[in-house]
Amino acid sequence: MKFKADKVAAFSDIHGQFDLMLKLLQANGVINQDWRWTFGKGHLVIAGDVFDRGPNTTEALWLLYELEAQAQAAGGAVHLLLGNHEAISFAGDLRYLNKKYTSVARQLNLSYLQMFDNNSVLGRWLRSKPVIIQINDMLFMHGGLHPDYQNLNMGIAQVNEQFRNSLGISKVQLKDKGDDVLSFLYGSLGPLWYRGYFNAPKLSNTDLDQLLQQMQLRRIVVGHTTMDGVYAHYQGKIISIDSGIKGGVKGEMFFWEKGRLSKAGLDGVRVAIPDAPEKVRAE
Repeated sequence: MKFKADKVAAFSDIHGQFDLMLKLLQANGVINQDWRWTFGKGHLVIAGDVFDRGPNTTEALWLLYELEAQAQAAGGAVHLLLGNHEAISFAGDLRYLNKKYTSVARQLNLSYLQMFDNNSVLGRWLRSKPVIIQINDMLFMHGGLHPDYQNLNMGIAQVNEQFRNSLGISKVQLKDKGDDVLSFLYGSLGPLWYRGYFNAPKLSNTDLDQLLQQMQLRRIVVGHTTMDGVYAHYQGKIISIDSGIKGGVKGEMFFWEKGRLSKAGLDGVRVAIPDAPEKVRAE
């Protein structure tokens, strides 16, 4: 899952906030007022967690489904990555499900899980999605990459395949399996859940440098840990892009254009990405 692109846009943790997602995409030239792709050969990355919390998850998914085809026709790409909320939903953990979808499933005479199983278009589509991708010298994922990942001796493609083959596995089943690889991948140090770039115990700069060097990367771009905007960490080697879209009020997008980094919100004005303040809210 390695790609090359001259321009990249990314955001994450949409959490059913379709209206805000739409405004961000339009304000920043990714789509037009008719919801058509206008980003040319650019790549758009959604770093997980379209599911849960907000009221318009399926609307967001169908737009991304359509944009994926439009982008491909224009020579660009849409990369929807799976986050921890997709994983827990497929595993039957519906604690964060918006109550609207309980009602929708009942009216369809289905369970919520059946709405996204292999018999549905969205279910099959989502199950084909990766957890980690590389674009140019950047790695994108939902949570983050802990250096212990390298102990797996697995490439990105193999990790994505492991997730694809195990989607729907519950915590109990995971424990019963006793599979060290899956236990790591779905655990607190795995790419869906890791928060060690921001929360204690924080990854050391030395360990991060070594990880990036060994993987021949310049930076890692992640969501999952909510902040009040897009921020740079570790001298720009980590970019956090969960900008609080889940609140439904405001959010930001990350941009990379031929090596130049920027961010923009609902006004569409590109500005430099600031270093994270010492006491930024992270959850």
